Amino acid sequence: MRRLPTALYALAAITPIAAPAFAHHSQAMFDTSQEILIEGTVSRFDWVNPHMYLIVETKGPDGKPALVEGEGLGITQALVDGLDREALKPGTPVVMRANPNRGGWGKQVRIMDVTTEDGEVHPFYAANRRTRTLTPAESLEGHWAPSRAGFGAAMGAMARWPVTPEGRAAQAALADDGICNPDSPPVLSVFDELRTIELGDDEVVMQFDNTGDRSTRVVHMTAAHPADVQPSLDGHSIGRWEGETLVIDTTAFEADSSGLGLNVPAGPRKHMVERLTLTDERTRLRYEVTVDDPDFLTGPATLTQQWDHRPDLEFAQNTGACDPEVARRYKDHVPAQ
Repeated sequence: MRRLPTALYALAAITPIAAPAFAHHSQAMFDTSQEILIEGTVSRFDWVNPHMYLIVETKGPDGKPALVEGEGLGITQALVDGLDREALKPGTPVVMRANPNRGGWGKQVRIMDVTTEDGEVHPFYAANRRTRTLTPAESLEGHWAPSRAGFGAAMGAMARWPVTPEGRAAQAALADDGICNPDSPPVLSVFDELRTIELGDDEVVMQFDNTGDRSTRVVHMTAAHPADVQPSLDGHSIGRWEGETLVIDTTAFEADSSGLGLNVPAGPRKHMVERLTLTDERTRLRYEVTVDDPDFLTGPATLTQQWDHRPDLEFAQNTGACDPEVARRYKDHVPAQ
């Protein structure tokens, strides 16, 4: 689900495949160093993918009635963080905290959070402020989700990967902006959305809730990759146990225009090793990944992330797939160069 590449630089500072189609876009049009408060009432809440939009009726600088459109996250990201759609019905008085558009008043803003009259803070790009109590897991099997902060940190790590000049040139072209495309791992693995793990003797099945569509990775518990394996978006994965750590080795990727995240492409020689281990308190899973890609990396690239144990989450239903028109919606608000 290709979303939010440029914005996540700022966040960092603070087998069978069922591949869904999602989109992202550069958020350089938002000034993430500034915050504004917009007071008004909810006019409309567009619960759509790959980004939701909240439209608030307020007064403009001239004192006249105006509508301000704020961009939010993908639906399943919002659900993991606890956003309540029903709390923001039309007519609800709100204060929207947002990053302004560099193009000035009247253009789309980036919603951090929204406060209702009862004092409740509803999270959008900002993480939920409420403390969540996590329960221990018996094993790696179960329901997991990274936190918003963990997601931002992972994207920040990707931003520091040793990308070749060719990779940086491709990244600068923003070829995937506003296009509904699927994500491959490791990008697939770090979004703050539900993923489940099922452990078996012969295979481990990992399902990812990508804004209502599920992507499935099968890890074959065998010693070697088949010689005739066909390249695919998620590659071919084999696994082994090192004590209580599941080690996953994945090869046979197809070329991918954003396969290293943040609009950086990946080549067909991409090779990935992941390590999944329960933390000492067993309430989180430690996810470590090392990626080699001779075509677009000058050396191995790594990141580490934690996934919270979330047995309270279920796969989202009827959230809708990526809408190409919604994916392109931001383009009307990009400031003139």
